[in-house]
Amino acid sequence: MLHIGLGYLAAGIGAGLCMLGAAAGIGRLASAALEGTARQPEAAGNLRTSMIIPAALIEGLAFFALVICLLMGLALNGALTQGSAKTETAQSQSH
Repeated sequence: MLHIGLGYLAAGIGAGLCMLGAAAGIGRLASAALEGTARQPEAAGNLRTSMIIPAALIEGLAFFALVICLLMGLALNGALTQGSAKTETAQSQSH
């Protein structure tokens, strides 16, 4: 039973780290784009376009990793349910 709890903990930590990494990446990307706009205001449109594409890719990767962590948690829940059902049938057969 302890390994199921540790699995849930790992899924939560994985989701949190994924979101922190995505937030840091988008923050650095936006910071660099704003610095570029401050240095050359006439290039703001090009910088914005070249910033949006990597930001969307970072968000997509973060959502993908979040779905993986969610599926991991749901798989653990299914394993817990199946394990308890097997235990109940084994106990009822032994009596």
